[in-house]
Amino acid sequence: MSKILYLHRTGDNTCVSHDGYIQMGAMCHSVERHIELNPTINWVETHWIPDIFMHRYKRASFQAHERVSGGKASIETRPRDFPDEGASRGLLSGSQTSKT
Repeated sequence: MSKILYLHRTGDNTCVSHDGYIQMGAMCHSVERHIELNPTINWVETHWIPDIFMHRYKRASFQAHERVSGGKASIETRPRDFPDEGASRGLLSGSQTSKT
């Protein structure tokens, strides 16, 4: 089984490599030169590239987890395991105890 990776031509002498899900690198050489430099990988030229990582959508498994758990709001409204932890530093809404 050979590796298959993808290349997108962004200019005459530039290209972006990706695995179909995440961009892996921006190259300052042509698609042809990149294939010549990396002959052990099965490169496929594409006319699309995935969104950059910071603009990616949530994974389907995480979306399913949120749907089952009720999302972030349900986590923030549940009772805390240690309600007074951090209260002396003003970090949490627990009762502040004064040390005298």
